[in-house]
Amino acid sequence: MPELDPRSLIFVASLLGLLGLIILLILRSSFPPNIGGLIHWSRGLSGMVIASTLFGLTGYIPVLFSVIVGNTMLVGGLMSFYVGFRQFSGMPTQARLLVVVLALLTGYVAWFTYVDDRYSARALLVTFTNTVLFFDCMRLIYKTSGTTLAGRFTGMVFATIGTISAARMLMLLFHLDQSSDLLEPSTSQKVYLASMAFAVLAITLGAMMMANERLRIMLEFIASHDPLTGAFGRGAFIELLAKELARAQRTGRRPAVLMFDLDNFKSINDRFGHAVGDRVIVDFAMRTREMLRSPDSLGRYGGEEFIALLPETTLAEAKAVAERICSRIAIASPTGLPPYTVSVGVAAACRNCMEVDILLSMADQALYRAKGNGRSRVEVTESAVPANMRLFS
Repeated sequence: MPELDPRSLIFVASLLGLLGLIILLILRSSFPPNIGGLIHWSRGLSGMVIASTLFGLTGYIPVLFSVIVGNTMLVGGLMSFYVGFRQFSGMPTQARLLVVVLALLTGYVAWFTYVDDRYSARALLVTFTNTVLFFDCMRLIYKTSGTTLAGRFTGMVFATIGTISAARMLMLLFHLDQSSDLLEPSTSQKVYLASMAFAVLAITLGAMMMANERLRIMLEFIASHDPLTGAFGRGAFIELLAKELARAQRTGRRPAVLMFDLDNFKSINDRFGHAVGDRVIVDFAMRTREMLRSPDSLGRYGGEEFIALLPETTLAEAKAVAERICSRIAIASPTGLPPYTVSVGVAAACRNCMEVDILLSMADQALYRAKGNGRSRVEVTESAVPANMRLFS
């Protein structure tokens, strides 16, 4: 790399980091606060920009700033990125441990600056620490977000810069790199500094991609789920049911549907208020989800009416599930809510009822009979489609 000397590469990294910092700060102001990591990523970039600037001013400012503060800001910035990725993944940040490690590293750098001035000793520990952080960020990202495009890209970036950093560490350890100063224009120094400049830009891009992907997932969840209970909304549930029926046409393994209606719910609202009524609805959704299997889906059909999709389930199996839910819901909730019951209508897909409207109407007819026969009970609709069936739109 004869065109750029180490000082120029350092300032390039600083400018790229500054650009990324501006973008991340804009994202912070426009993204919801529950997307964790953005604050720590911004702080991490700030630390790396300051470090690059101080490194670039080596020879013009005291070594306290160009060496000790610069290395502390560089490693601290990478630690902040690591904390951000842990927070983004909903994991404990380990901030106290990292602060202790950073303090020890700062003391080590100070010793090999003022007491025993050895660039190789300083560079070895700083590079080792950075390598550990790079690979741990890679591991964390692949573990928690490795199935997404943004996660794979960001993990690959950390794997690449981690490998380059590890190679530099080995060269320092076995004295293959004889550089005596950060600004020494050796090929290994230029490769390492150029990779750091690349890393600043690529890590920023990866962080932005991950934040945007998380925002997209959140918006899709909001659009498809009921905000009160977290159950699927009516439209999303019908789409889910249509896909399951299409799959059943191919495999022959047909689903069943349970339709729920909370009994005398209006009286709960009238006696205890709508706030308690909302808590009852949330309680029902939570307790019902606990009794369903992981492949099953619960939707809020409207008001106090819910519906559940049970893939690959016979009518007898669906009835057993419905009876278990009905009996357990009748037991007073331990949360101190007023007691309530639920009526359930059960329908299973059959040869002549593989359409969404027909299957939902069968469950609705069964639910209507359950409420008419005394409530807090389960009724089923057999395979034959009733002639007076009310179709859903």
